[in-house]
Amino acid sequence: MRRCSTVGIPSKTQMRHLTMIFFLLTIQAPVTGRAKVPLNKKIEIKALLEFGITQRRIATDLGVSKKCVYNVSKKLKKNLPLSNAPGQCRKKASTPIDDRNFLRLCKKYRTESSRILSSELMLSNGKHFSARTVRRRLLDMGYKSYQAKKKPLRTPGHKKQRLLFAREHQYWSQEWNNIIWSDEAHFEVLNRKNRTFVRRLRSESDQPFNFIPKVQGGGGSISVWGCMAGGARGPLVIYSGKVNGPAYVKIIEEALPSFIENAFDSSNKNWMFMQDNAPPHRSKYTMEWLQDKGIKVMKWPASSPDLNPIENLWDHIDKKLTQMKPTNITQLEQMIQTIWSGITCLQCKTLVDSMPRRINLCNNCLGGTFSKY
Repeated sequence: MRRCSTVGIPSKTQMRHLTMIFFLLTIQAPVTGRAKVPLNKKIEIKALLEFGITQRRIATDLGVSKKCVYNVSKKLKKNLPLSNAPGQCRKKASTPIDDRNFLRLCKKYRTESSRILSSELMLSNGKHFSARTVRRRLLDMGYKSYQAKKKPLRTPGHKKQRLLFAREHQYWSQEWNNIIWSDEAHFEVLNRKNRTFVRRLRSESDQPFNFIPKVQGGGGSISVWGCMAGGARGPLVIYSGKVNGPAYVKIIEEALPSFIENAFDSSNKNWMFMQDNAPPHRSKYTMEWLQDKGIKVMKWPASSPDLNPIENLWDHIDKKLTQMKPTNITQLEQMIQTIWSGITCLQCKTLVDSMPRRINLCNNCLGGTFSKY
């Protein structure tokens, strides 16, 4: 009897392996298309082909497929452009309807991350998109993520006062030069208000240069009072401790009258003194002292540091301190005095000249908050 040959017939183990391979092939992710090869890469391929380099070598060196090199060669022979025809790149994961949903959720949840927006979209229509896809689509529509600015909380009453102030002074121009702008500021030895950026590799996150020392109390601090007028830098007074009416008068009693005498002609009676609505400024003791000295006080809307141009000088000082890096209170005081002395009359004049723009912005937002200044 002749025995049947079993050559070519798979065993039970091989059949199980083949079944598993077939199952994996059937559940693999659908092909979404190939990423397009950039035009500059095709220009490199063209140059190498013209030098006589083989297609296999070009594909290996440039990290592209041999099919890509062959297609470039074919286009060159037919004198066709190397750029991709419309529709040849990978299709978008989202449809125009999905993109509108991204935009709708972005406007509804302005402060949420792209991951949260992706989850919200999943809950609303059952479609899943990665956080990266959400970010890219929003960037394509011009919606970039910005750091939120910290601004004073303003009640409807504050907004009404600001709008009234802006409308009363909307036609002022040279009149702003007759205002003495004043304010207080607080500076610490170590803790800076301005952000510091570090250029580094991703792997260098734990290196010492990534960290800024921060201690409770800022390593010591000082407070300053300063003033300026249109084209004139005023005195800077350094003080410490809590401030009430008598303490505030003690700070300004010598500096303010002497600055007024030097900054304005005796014939000029149109000047006014600007101060915010801090309790020491509004105290009975302070108001009586100002009245006795014949100092006219400008009516100022509450919660309006963005309308006071001298605020920009404090930011200027803080940026300079970030570069100079004081290590103790003595150095901090000396550096602040040096920076203040270096502020030019032109800088003061430029800040005062910004008042019409500030007033216009305040008018446009109906007394609310505006981002500039």
